[in-house]
This record gives sequence, C-alpha cells and structure tokens, in this order.
Amino acid sequence: MTKRLALAALLFVVVALPLHADFNAVARAIDSHRGVSRIWIPFLSVARMAVRMVEPKGVHDFQLVTFRGAENVDARELQDIMRAKIGSGFTPLVQVWSRKSKEWSFIYARPAADGKVIELVVLAHDNDDTVLVRVAVDANVIAKELEHHPRNVTRMARR
Repeated sequence: MTKRLALAALLFVVVALPLHADFNAVARAIDSHRGVSRIWIPFLSVARMAVRMVEPKGVHDFQLVTFRGAENVDARELQDIMRAKIGSGFTPLVQVWSRKSKEWSFIYARPAADGKVIELVVLAHDNDDTVLVRVAVDANVIAKELEHHPRNVTRMARR
C-alpha cells in the first residue's frame, strides 16, 4: 500500500511540475537579481491544497511568491522577464506602471486546452510589496461575474 502511495505521489509530482514551469521560471528569474529574495509564507501549501479540494468561486489552483528588494529593479526589466519566461500561449492583458509612485502590474492569461479554465499570472509591485501570483480559474465564473457585476470582479480578487 505504501509503495502505491509513493508511486502515486511521484507520478503527481512528475506530471504537475511541468504544468507550472512557466510560473517557476519567472519566479527564479526575478529571484536571481542582486538584492532580491523570496519571502517564505508559512502554511501556503496547506492553503493551496485546501483550494484544490474546495475550489471556492471557481478557483482551481494558485501559486504565490512574494519578493523583498524588487523595488530596486526596473519595471521594464521585469516586463521583459515576464515576456521571456512566461511560456507559450500566454497573452498580456494588462501592462501598466507609474514612474512617479513606482507601482506596476503585469497580467498575462492563457486558456486551458478545454477552454473551461483560464490561467492568469500576475506580477505586481505596490510600495514595498512585490508579488507573483498564478491562478487557474473557471472561465464561466469569470464570465458570469463580468456580465452581472463587472465591478465585483475586483472585490472577488481582493478576498
């Protein structure tokens, strides 16, 4: 029984890791800059597992990395990293930055092969916080929210 569980876990890791290699490539590229380091978030893997099981409001999966020291990296350089490392199939949806306040956001999207799930990757910086997020969401949930309550989408994203 334990051999089967170990084999199943190994198979899961082998299959799941390449699916999110684009996110990890972006995170590693940002982390490789001098003075930039990842901030460990306790119990994030537990939260991710809970999201996979419960799928609240159509969210199927997510990944999150926060960085310290990225405020010293040029936003255009990070935009180039996103373009180069994000992988095939992603389309830029939002690419904005403010030179005055040093705030910027880059949002890329890619539909799944079946068209039922949309994968979003967001890299954003606000004041001292730099965050990279990947989320797989149900396309129908997003479409319904945009149709009925377009302003609620931002409120849902803040939860």
